[in-house]
Amino acid sequence: MRIRIVGAAVFAATLGTSALAQEGGFDPRQTCGEVLMDASDADRMMAAAWTFGFLAANTNDIRPVDRQNNTTLLGNLDRACAASPNTTLLALVGGSAKHTADVPGSEAEARALLMKFYEPGTDRNALTQALLPTPEDIRFVYAEPLASALVKTYGESFGPGTTFGPKPDHNEVLMAYGTTRQLAERQAVLREFPGGYKDVLQYFRADVPIVRFKFVTKGETLGLAFDGLVFVNERWVIMPKPWRSLPQ
Repeated sequence: MRIRIVGAAVFAATLGTSALAQEGGFDPRQTCGEVLMDASDADRMMAAAWTFGFLAANTNDIRPVDRQNNTTLLGNLDRACAASPNTTLLALVGGSAKHTADVPGSEAEARALLMKFYEPGTDRNALTQALLPTPEDIRFVYAEPLASALVKTYGESFGPGTTFGPKPDHNEVLMAYGTTRQLAERQAVLREFPGGYKDVLQYFRADVPIVRFKFVTKGETLGLAFDGLVFVNERWVIMPKPWRSLPQ
């Protein structure tokens, strides 16, 4: 009988612990305000992981689920929710899945940005200037000593007159989209980037989206090629040919 009582006590304690463990969490059918506001760090991280899974299942926007990406995503969710706190989390994220060009850092957003260079009357200088990186952007992506070398290189190369864009006969954008982690792990997408990236893989210090792109005439593959379009600090910036600044 004593053994049975002890066993029952252990079972009850285990059940109680399990019940407590399930007290947290969230229901995506709740309003985003209920899910995100005043939520514990654990619940917010679960919400971010759920959002990544939802987007991966419904779009081609697949990213690593880690603390840094979760933090960035939660910031985006907080801003979207602040504008519409009574929208369910499911509807909020579902709307982003339907309009992937609105998902910060997504392939669709990068393509939409680059297609702006084709819009009639567009100010290509203004578009280019908005893509120039700050020293903080550079140091977020690259480790030393390459980071400081790039700050110097881009500081000398970029200026108020820096402008790029397609030629008159171009009307399409070809893209290779990946993340710096995928490149560092030498995944297949690395083959879509210039060979010089193999020399800078060890300097990546953040996992961020990165794009190589070309302005081309539809149906052709040759055109004006660019690399190093990176999503960092919640905006796209251009950091081309980083290997050219490697210390000799």
